[in-house]
Amino acid sequence: MRILAWNCRGAAKPSFMSSFKRLVQVHCPEICFISETRLSGEGLVRLRRRLGRDWESYAVDSRGLSGGILLLWRRGVATFDVFHNCPQQVVMVASAPDVAPWVLCGVYASTDYRVRRVLWQEIASLTAQGVPTVVVGDFNCILSSSDKRGDAAFMDRADRREFRDFVSRTGLVDLGFSGPQFTWCNNQLGSARVWERLDRAFASPDWILRFPTCRVSHLPRIASVHCPLLISTSSGPSHHSPFRFEKVWLSYPQSWDIVREAWRIPVRGDAMHRVSRKLELAKRRLRRWNRETVGDIFRRVEGVETAISELQRKEDLEGELSVDDMGDLRGLLATHHSLLRQHEIFWRQKSRVQWVHEGDRNTSFFHRSTIIRRQRSTIHSLRDGSGHRVEGEPAIRQVLLDFFHDRWTADEESGDRDHPLRVDARIEDIENAALVRPVSAQEVQEAVWALAPDKASGPDGFPPFFFRQYWGIIRTAVVEAIQCFFSQERMPDD
Repeated sequence: MRILAWNCRGAAKPSFMSSFKRLVQVHCPEICFISETRLSGEGLVRLRRRLGRDWESYAVDSRGLSGGILLLWRRGVATFDVFHNCPQQVVMVASAPDVAPWVLCGVYASTDYRVRRVLWQEIASLTAQGVPTVVVGDFNCILSSSDKRGDAAFMDRADRREFRDFVSRTGLVDLGFSGPQFTWCNNQLGSARVWERLDRAFASPDWILRFPTCRVSHLPRIASVHCPLLISTSSGPSHHSPFRFEKVWLSYPQSWDIVREAWRIPVRGDAMHRVSRKLELAKRRLRRWNRETVGDIFRRVEGVETAISELQRKEDLEGELSVDDMGDLRGLLATHHSLLRQHEIFWRQKSRVQWVHEGDRNTSFFHRSTIIRRQRSTIHSLRDGSGHRVEGEPAIRQVLLDFFHDRWTADEESGDRDHPLRVDARIEDIENAALVRPVSAQEVQEAVWALAPDKASGPDGFPPFFFRQYWGIIRTAVVEAIQCFFSQERMPDD
């Protein structure tokens, strides 16, 4: 589904209709939220007539020549219930058969921060209902200095602090954006020109779980001083998931056997190559074992719950279970508990959140943290070397390749000229001896234990807790590899 939100600054002006029809033709939104229409009464009737019969609508009249909201949605897309509690918002409840409802809150905040307080209260009450909610529109306020360019320096006024407190209190997550950074411009010239990010989209964690691949685009600013915002809930391009050692594997004794057997395989080459090769062998075997034995732990829970229900239904009908069935039921309940624990470990690792040293058994918390982090980490656009913003996976990939290619192939001689050597800088003999002495096994172990266990893994897919957990198996090879690396000596082949 696509949602278009636009502060048009007057829907009666000649440029509005042609620009709006162009936006609909190009982006095909199913829902359109138009704010600051500056229309009421007969003016709204004429506008609705011009829009045609493909759209259903709900309107909030303007107050004189300010305000006004128009919400449009295509007929037959879904079932929508629309209402508003204050003139600064319109609430739409979207529902469909066999699908849980979700809420769209279209916002046109007042320029008076005292009036905006009413809007913050209304949205807080709405999100407290626990229904997945997305809030989009013109908030007429910014959060930080990065949301503004030009004019006087940013000041942390009371209204901006109230806006931040409202976002923090409700738990809403900024959905980010691709396209121009600022959504509003005063269209002045020279030093009087000001840009701000007044329009944005927030969502509750439940809504992000519902639409984890949602994207927000800032469209070109045409026929208004505000950018239209386009929210798309459709899936993005698929990506091949790289190997990651899962922490839940530690609960299976077979994982120890797999790592131990992979480490016993003879490998030729220097010490560093041997470690790299053995990690690769362990990776292949763990991947195959996970696919063939562990399987999808989420689907396994569903299967176990079905089996439990069947046995309990049998007990209800027959009054009691046989000894074998009772043993099966106890085994299924134990398996169910174990799988739920694995779920918690899985999402805790994905979220990378240390909650009181992993003491909070709250799978939904870690699940939400994972989705939110993934949403914030998604790269929607980048600026290339010339400052132009590019979007789309191929273009972003090329910008990254060009950046690192230029960075690591720079002329080293020019850098030497810019930073001449200092002949007066030196270290003492004792310090030099400490620097060049061989690395001990104890130092290697201390370095491994100093790493946070759940930090992101390297390109090989093995996070720090893997090396700590299997240290007794891999210790000798890892210590030799690191000692070889620091001594710059080639180890003889096996």
